[in-house]
Amino acid sequence: MFETDVSSIRLKYSGLVNFASRMISVFTGLLFTMLVTRRLTEELFGTWQFYASLLSYFTLPSSIANYWLTRLTGRGKPVAKSGVLFNSMVSLVSAIFFTLLSPVFASSVNVDPSTILAFIVWIIAMYHTSSLESVCYGVEPHIVGYGVILFEISKVIIGVTLVGYFRLSLFGAVLSIDLALIIQALYYSLRLSKHLKGSLLLNEVGRWFKMGWIPLTAVAPGIVYSQDALVLTFLTGSLLPVAYIRAANIFAGVILFAGSLATGLYPKLLAGGTGSDVEESLELVLLFLIPMTLGQLVLAEPMLYLLREGYAPVHNVLRVMALCYAIGVMKSFFSTVILGVEKVDVNEDASWEKLFHSYLIRIPLVDFFGSIVYVTAIAIVTKILNDLRSPLVLFSISAALCYLVVNIFIMFYYLRLSRRLVDFSLDLRRVFKLFVSGIVMSSILLLLYPESAKSQQIIIVLTSLMPVIVVGMIVYFGTLFLIDQKSREMFKTILRQFLAKKLG
Repeated sequence: MFETDVSSIRLKYSGLVNFASRMISVFTGLLFTMLVTRRLTEELFGTWQFYASLLSYFTLPSSIANYWLTRLTGRGKPVAKSGVLFNSMVSLVSAIFFTLLSPVFASSVNVDPSTILAFIVWIIAMYHTSSLESVCYGVEPHIVGYGVILFEISKVIIGVTLVGYFRLSLFGAVLSIDLALIIQALYYSLRLSKHLKGSLLLNEVGRWFKMGWIPLTAVAPGIVYSQDALVLTFLTGSLLPVAYIRAANIFAGVILFAGSLATGLYPKLLAGGTGSDVEESLELVLLFLIPMTLGQLVLAEPMLYLLREGYAPVHNVLRVMALCYAIGVMKSFFSTVILGVEKVDVNEDASWEKLFHSYLIRIPLVDFFGSIVYVTAIAIVTKILNDLRSPLVLFSISAALCYLVVNIFIMFYYLRLSRRLVDFSLDLRRVFKLFVSGIVMSSILLLLYPESAKSQQIIIVLTSLMPVIVVGMIVYFGTLFLIDQKSREMFKTILRQFLAKKLG
C-alpha cells in the first residue's frame, strides 16, 4: 500500500491559486482571442475550431497515462517518470497518423500545409504538457495555476508577434499555441524535477495498457460531445453556427474556472479526505460561480463586442452557454467526489469484473450516454430547423439548450450519488446569502448597463465595459462581507496570510 500525507494538500491554497491564475488568464486569453478574431475571418475562425475538434481524436491516447498518473501520484506512488516517457512515445505515433490522414480532413475544410504542420506540433506538445500537468494534479495542484499563467502570457506575446506583427493569420495563431505549450511543459518539468527521478516502472506501464479501457471510457463522452461541431457543420453546410457557439464559449468558458477552486479536492479524497473537505470546497466554488454566471447573463451582449460586432447577435447563445457551464461545474464537482472516494484500483490485482462495476466506469458511462443523447438531439433539431430555413444563430441556441437539458439531469444524479457515498451537507442559509449578493450585483449592473460598449472600436468597448465589471465585483463581495460572517472570516484570514508573507 502506498500513501500520501493528506495534510500536504491545502484545499483553499490550491483552489485559490488555480482560480486566480485562470482569472488572470481571462485577460491574457481575451487579448489573444481579440487579436485572432480581428485578424481571422469568421470562416477561418470556424476552420480553427473544426480542426481543434479533430485533434481530440489524436490526443485521446494520452488519457491512458494521464488518468493513472493523477490517481497513483496522488496516493504516493513514484510513477511520474514512467508516465511522461510513455506519453512521449505515444505522441509520435499519434502525430504520424494525423499526418497520414490530413489530406482527408483538408477535403472537407481546406487549410494550407504549414498550418497542418503546426497542428502536428500541437499534438506532440499537448501530450507532453498534459502528462506533466496530470502529475501536478496528483502531488502539487497549485503548480498548475502558475503554469496556466505562463502559458497564457507566452501565448499573447507570441501571438502579437506572429499574428499581429507578421500577420501569419491561422498559421501564426496555431503556432502561438504550440510554442506556449512547449514553454509550459518546460516549466512543469523544472518544478516536478524531484518527482521525475528514479527508475522506469515498466510493470506499471504494462498495467496501464491492460486497464487502458478505463481512462478511454472516461474521455469518450468528451469526444462525443465535441462532435456537435461536425454535426452542425455538415448538416447546415456552414461553419457559422460552430463559430457562434465557440465565440460564446470564449466568455461562458470563464465560468468553468470556478471549478478550479476545487482542484485540491480530488487528490485530497484520493489520500483519504472526508465530507468536511467536500463542504469546504463546495462553498468556495459557489462563492465565485454564482456572481460569474449572473454577470454573464446581464452583460452578454456588450461582452461579445470585445470580439467583433459580427458576434453581437449571438448574445442569447452566450446566456444559455453561461447556464450550461454553471451546471457543468456542479456536475464535474459531484463526479469528482464520487471518483475521489472510489478505492477499487488500490488493489492492483482487482479483477476486470470489479473494475467494470466500479464508479471508475459507471460515471463515464453515464456521461457517455448523455453525450449520445446530446448529439442525437442536435442532429434532430438541426434537421427540423433546416427544413424551416431558420436563421443560423437559432441553430447555435438550440444546440446550447440541448446541452443544458442533458447536463441538468446528469448533475442531479451525481449529486444524489455523491451524498450517498460521502457524508456532507450544504449550508443553505449561506447559499441564500450568496444569491442575495448576486442579485444586488446584477441590479447594479443593469443600472450601469454599458450601452456605449456596443462599438466597433475596442478601446471604447473596454473603457465602457471594464469599469462596470469592476463595480459589480466590489458590490458583490461588499454585500457578502456585510451579510455573511463566514465570508468576513475568510477575507480576514486571507488578508492576514497575505500581510504575514509581505512582512516576513
